[in-house]
Amino acid sequence: MDCLVLPVCLLGKRSMGSRLGYRRLMRELEPQVRVVVGKEKREFWVDPLVLEESPFQVLMETLKKGNGSHATREKKKKVIFVDVDAILFEHMLWLMNNDSSSLFQLDLHDIIDFYAQDY
Repeated sequence: MDCLVLPVCLLGKRSMGSRLGYRRLMRELEPQVRVVVGKEKREFWVDPLVLEESPFQVLMETLKKGNGSHATREKKKKVIFVDVDAILFEHMLWLMNNDSSSLFQLDLHDIIDFYAQDY
């Protein structure tokens, strides 16, 4: 049996009735989206529901407005290119899967600016 790990906050929205952080995979589920992040071009396979959550929407909107970084989406290939530090993106995913309450309290604009600085 395959399973897909989801943040508990997303499970509530899907009304699965389970408090566990996973659900059974069904054929009709949307396939995961490939997200290519940073100069290192690290690849992440992310559930589309995660990308619809507020912190990731703020990240994408901030990058679209232009602060030296950018995000582009290729719908045909279901690939999203995000020009931020891969560690930031991975940390956001980790927070989303483990403790989403602290992720929603972050000031993402300041964090993105910090990670965008070249040293």
